[in-house]
Amino acid sequence: MRLLGLTRRDMDAGLATILAAAITGGLALISRLVIKFRQENRDDHAYVQGLLTMLHKVTTRIERKVERVDERLDDHIEFHATGGMLDKRTAVHQDGAEKNRNVSA
Repeated sequence: MRLLGLTRRDMDAGLATILAAAITGGLALISRLVIKFRQENRDDHAYVQGLLTMLHKVTTRIERKVERVDERLDDHIEFHATGGMLDKRTAVHQDGAEKNRNVSA
């Protein structure tokens, strides 16, 4: 068997120990790098998840505000469509104040 250009006869116990230690050290280094990259990946995922959670909260808040504006706009359009009248005797101004108005039917 030839390993690194050496035959079994050429390799003594000291050289075999050094070679085994070098291989073990290389594998340990590779293992350590994999563990470090996994931790980095986990940290990056946690960061992105936090950003997505914040984005969801902001988006939800914006949706609520849009719904409020939509309701107010519907009320405003209805105000103009009815000539500012809620019923036959009560007028509503754009600021929301009501006042009695004599309306002949």
